[in-house]
Amino acid sequence: MKSIFRILAVGLTAVFGAAFWLAAEAYAASPEGMRLYVFSSGHLTLDKSSLQTGATGKVTVPVAFFLIKHPKGNVLFDTGNNDKVITDPTYWGPLAQMLGPDSKSTDIAIDAQLAKAGVKPSDINYVVLGHMHLDHAGNVGKFPGATIVYQRDEIVNAFWPKPGYGCCYITADFANLRNDVGANQVNRQKVIELNGDLDLFGDGSIYIHRAVSHTPGSEMVVVRLPKSGPVVLTSDVCYLMDNLQKDLLPSVSLAYDPAGMLDAYQWIKHLMSAEDADVIFAHDEETFKKHKHSPEFYE
Repeated sequence: MKSIFRILAVGLTAVFGAAFWLAAEAYAASPEGMRLYVFSSGHLTLDKSSLQTGATGKVTVPVAFFLIKHPKGNVLFDTGNNDKVITDPTYWGPLAQMLGPDSKSTDIAIDAQLAKAGVKPSDINYVVLGHMHLDHAGNVGKFPGATIVYQRDEIVNAFWPKPGYGCCYITADFANLRNDVGANQVNRQKVIELNGDLDLFGDGSIYIHRAVSHTPGSEMVVVRLPKSGPVVLTSDVCYLMDNLQKDLLPSVSLAYDPAGMLDAYQWIKHLMSAEDADVIFAHDEETFKKHKHSPEFYE
């Protein structure tokens, strides 16, 4: 009997050792020349209770999106607010009341933002969407030459949301992804439609993780940089550092799957513990202030 347990123990050690070795190899394989740029598409002002149940008062938060330069291609994670709101806030309808004081600045336009990193929209090879709400997929139409990466459940929900979860999708933002009537190919441009995780370049440096939580098809990205180390980009899977540390959920309208959101928190915490990962949220002002902003970068 002891020999059986010894064999099992050796086997498990080999399995976990191999897993650790593979993770280490993936991290070590992150190529030189990678860069991570942090941007903001302006600010939003809203009730803090929407981001954190039980909170009071108003809060003004950034609308972060990110550029990753990789030897195999330029990757955009989220695209911020649609630039149309700079000159026409009514594009957002009643949600325009959330737009912050800097929403009319032409400097927050995505073209102007990317130019700070020496990149044009036509230089973007992949656009990974954390989800498809108006402040994350707003400018996806500016990248017709890129491959769009999303979860299948998200695009289905974006066009026909679950009851009670339709407030924040503007279908005009991503309608261009749908091909012409009668076309055999549904997508107008290249897409990677996921139902799970994806190691984008096969080297562990940009890892997309499905997290059914905020929306049916939410996803996060882990960027493993050769010098700065791992950075978790949460999109809206987690709003604030306080939410993460105390396991606090947002309002029910922003938590499609509360249990999935708590699971995602644990996944983030595991990366913070196991890999000493940094975390950048899309809407945490304090965290945003503590990080470099383009044209500065992490490498």
